[in-house]
Amino acid sequence: MDARFFLKQRTTFIRFYFESCVKSFEEIRTCIENGLPPYDSPPYSEDGEPAYLEDWLDTNTAEQILGLTCVSLLSDSLKLYFQTLQRRVIGFEFEDKKSAFKNGFVHAYLRSVGEILETDWSDCPANIDVIEQIVLTRNRGHHGADLTSFEVTHDKRTLEKYPQPFFTSADEWEDWFRIDGALTSFLLPSIKITQSSLFSAIDQVEALVEWIDGRMGKASDWRMRQPTL
Repeated sequence: MDARFFLKQRTTFIRFYFESCVKSFEEIRTCIENGLPPYDSPPYSEDGEPAYLEDWLDTNTAEQILGLTCVSLLSDSLKLYFQTLQRRVIGFEFEDKKSAFKNGFVHAYLRSVGEILETDWSDCPANIDVIEQIVLTRNRGHHGADLTSFEVTHDKRTLEKYPQPFFTSADEWEDWFRIDGALTSFLLPSIKITQSSLFSAIDQVEALVEWIDGRMGKASDWRMRQPTL
């Protein structure tokens, strides 16, 4: 089975899905900012707020939820890719699955696949830190923190390991860091996913998969050395 082919089908779709959806949010903002239909007849108001402000803000919220959805799809695709390598391509088992997965599936699979491919990943062009943050962001995005907002902040555990997270606003991170950068702060930087950061994360996943695919000869050698029952 060509696991690389199916993984790249998924990453191609994720790019398409994000680009297609985000266009609708951008169109709404453009219509609001330029007074175009259906935002060309603002209701009477004395509160001083710009017309359709809530709609404009909702497009930004929707864009972030879209980003979290795409990161979740990317994380799940990576997990399915590793599972396919394990079960259908290479064929290996974990001696102690609970212990192997205590630090997450990325760590577990990289360790096992690395042993089979005879690598410590230092020669892999993919940024492993970004790979891991894809999963951490996906996990964090699945748990809302406050009923009053859809915004999701990075947790203390992530910031301890990655003091400058990949998925965050540079301005917001700098403000947090300038104030005190304390993990005890109530103003931890929020998760921000842009097209640039999402597509860059996808590039890292694809680079990892391409590199693994190029070393699959090592997996064949490993299988030949395994005892037969």
